[in-house]
Amino acid sequence: MDSGTSTQLITVGATLGGVVLTLLTTTFVEGRKLKATQRAEAQKRAADHANWLRDERVKAYAGLSTASEEAFQLVRSEFIRLPKDRPEIEARWRERRSELRKAHNQVALFGAEEPRQRGKELWKAARNGVNAVFAELDAGEQKVRRESLDQVLTGISDAGDRFLEACRADVQGTR
Repeated sequence: MDSGTSTQLITVGATLGGVVLTLLTTTFVEGRKLKATQRAEAQKRAADHANWLRDERVKAYAGLSTASEEAFQLVRSEFIRLPKDRPEIEARWRERRSELRKAHNQVALFGAEEPRQRGKELWKAARNGVNAVFAELDAGEQKVRRESLDQVLTGISDAGDRFLEACRADVQGTR
């Protein structure tokens, strides 16, 4: 083989080698860019999900707080008239109890562990306290004892305070 052909073969071989190296490098760089883009998208989705969950938690916490306050106000203002207006008061209580349970369920779905536990205590304090008042009336009491109402109101209030404290700690990230 003459020297001109050898030179051309060497040049062609070097050019092809350069093209192959360029293709390999480009493929490697594009793969890294793709992985970086996928990681950034995954981080954005995770951040969006965290923001959504935080918003849902805040809504659920506010909903249970509002429902418990409405239950508290109903007991405070209406239950003193028992047993006189019992059918009307019981109907209103069933509505409040239903709203309270729905709000509790939202906290159970979206809330952090501590607010879920405190929310359940709040729901039970209201439900059990009012059930006890109605049980007293069913047992033959002629009117609701003030101590019974105070016990229900204190139970709801104390459980509500513990619930709000747990919610505050969760939302502010202090626990």
